[in-house]
Amino acid sequence: MKVLLVAACLLAVASAQVESSMVPGARRGTFLNGIQQMLINATATFYPDGENMMQTIKLAVMTARNDLCKINNRQEVNNPQDHNSIILGKTCKKAFVKLYNEEPDRCGGVFCDVLTDFETKTKESLTRMIEAEYDSDFFDIIEERFIDPIMEYSCRCSGKMMDAWMGCKKRIGDADIWFTMMNFGGFDTAAEYLGGMDWKDFWVDLVANRVPWEDIETMLERTMANLCQRNTDIRKGDHRCYTYLYDTITAHVKGHLKSLGLTSAKRGRGGKSNVPENCIQYDYSLHSGSTYLLRNGITRATFSSYHTKILESMDSVFEKFCVDSCVGYYQEKFMGCCTASLILDEALETAIMNVADEIKEIYVAVFPEDRFAADHIRARFDTFHNHELDFMRNPTCEDSDISYDVTPCTEGDMNMEDEDPCAGLSGKAVRKCKKTQKTNCSGLSGKQLKICKRKAKKGGQ
Repeated sequence: MKVLLVAACLLAVASAQVESSMVPGARRGTFLNGIQQMLINATATFYPDGENMMQTIKLAVMTARNDLCKINNRQEVNNPQDHNSIILGKTCKKAFVKLYNEEPDRCGGVFCDVLTDFETKTKESLTRMIEAEYDSDFFDIIEERFIDPIMEYSCRCSGKMMDAWMGCKKRIGDADIWFTMMNFGGFDTAAEYLGGMDWKDFWVDLVANRVPWEDIETMLERTMANLCQRNTDIRKGDHRCYTYLYDTITAHVKGHLKSLGLTSAKRGRGGKSNVPENCIQYDYSLHSGSTYLLRNGITRATFSSYHTKILESMDSVFEKFCVDSCVGYYQEKFMGCCTASLILDEALETAIMNVADEIKEIYVAVFPEDRFAADHIRARFDTFHNHELDFMRNPTCEDSDISYDVTPCTEGDMNMEDEDPCAGLSGKAVRKCKKTQKTNCSGLSGKQLKICKRKAKKGGQ
């Protein structure tokens, strides 16, 4: 259900009740119909006359486009690529121009690519999601319009873009946007959290130095390495792990909808599912942890109860892993090599935990009144680490010989000896890998370590 809720929350203005001629494509009474009603309200709010985006957003997009599209505009005379950038400043603008000029990827042009025809593309995406008749159609639209293009770009360019940012962020304070935000953004320039610092100096220092960029860089590198690799459970074709994991999420959503008593927008009966009914029917007789907190408020008194409730909800899902008739389904849909690659990546895990800690401290320093909310979010990371992740890494069923193959995709690659051990890495990770190749295999892990050792053995080292 998370994907549907995220889409709704990002695009909907829940409080807006604006009349619209648009009609949900899903039949009345389904959960999808309710999501589409929210999207209709959002569309009517963002596009008051049905065609043109509201002026405030339109002006912001136009301003950003006029500034950032100079990166993509190379001319012999009065070259806009040489101009300063209000948003990025001179140093970061130069770094992204350099990336744009590198063919064939032209990674630095992404800002302009997103902002060009933003008004039309957003309206088209909203319209298509509203018109979807079935859950499967809705998910396909999200995959086609968002997941695939975002991931295709990220697999090619995320490492390069992060490298450019890491090299220029120290000069982000040169951008004129800070003065615009300070003068017209309605910010309290004498807030207590500033500790006497100038508003601009505080936020520039926070963005450039206090945000844990090195851990974020590691998190991005490892995430992309796992998501962009080939799904070797499928021997033929070029199936990527981000597709498998999106399919896993959608399968999980369908089970949650059914278990929560919500009506799915399914096609006609047309044949029975090959998934045993009991495998996707979870016991939610007890409220989930998130629902419990929403109903009772985030206070010290509700935290202990929250942990109990959320663990009970997760256990209701994990119990299905230990049902004989469900093992094949969960091995294929949930525990494939793509999932294994993610959950066994200790470098990724450490980076995520470090980022969570640092972001929480920054948030609490700026918004001390929201400490309980921050504690709740951080506690959720701990719960996932100590309960969900441990179980998925080693699914154990008491009094049963049921077991799961938790093997990363790299274990299934039969051509590892002939591959570049640094393939799939980018940025700092690829530089470190190539340096290591000149000496030994220390510092490598997973697929890179296996390739290195096999090459060393073949070379008689």
